[in-house]
Amino acid sequence: MNIRKAVQADLPKIKNLYFQLFEQMAHHEPDYMQTAHQDESFLQRVIAGEDQFTAFVYGEDDEVKGIVITQLQQSPPYNCFVPLKCMYLMDIVVDADMRGMGIGKALIDCVKTWAKENEADYVELSVLSKNASAAALYLHEGFEPYSLSMRLKIE
Repeated sequence: MNIRKAVQADLPKIKNLYFQLFEQMAHHEPDYMQTAHQDESFLQRVIAGEDQFTAFVYGEDDEVKGIVITQLQQSPPYNCFVPLKCMYLMDIVVDADMRGMGIGKALIDCVKTWAKENEADYVELSVLSKNASAAALYLHEGFEPYSLSMRLKIE
């Protein structure tokens, strides 16, 4: 598997992957999510490594088929939190035509290695509760449920 840090030349392909991600999220949560394009200036900052962001892409024959974005974070400054470093897995998406081929697992393994190299204490992510296939992958990769967000729609 060919995984490397993202570069600015990857931007058009990354934007396409984000469109797929947002489309999938809108499918799972149509009352709260909508199909959209990711903000290009945000992606440029991520690729540039600003604000502790890092982006890795999976490429095959110069085609970007997967991306993962991480951010190194510190524990919130409250007395109740143990001071730790977190590698937050912000987004991961694999091209729809390439899912089920081990790319997501490879990108997660890359994040685990990156977290160790940056002396993070743990990796954290959020997943939509209706995205069962993603949740199953994360459980298989050793992630454990930690927190539960709940909503009450007011009608």
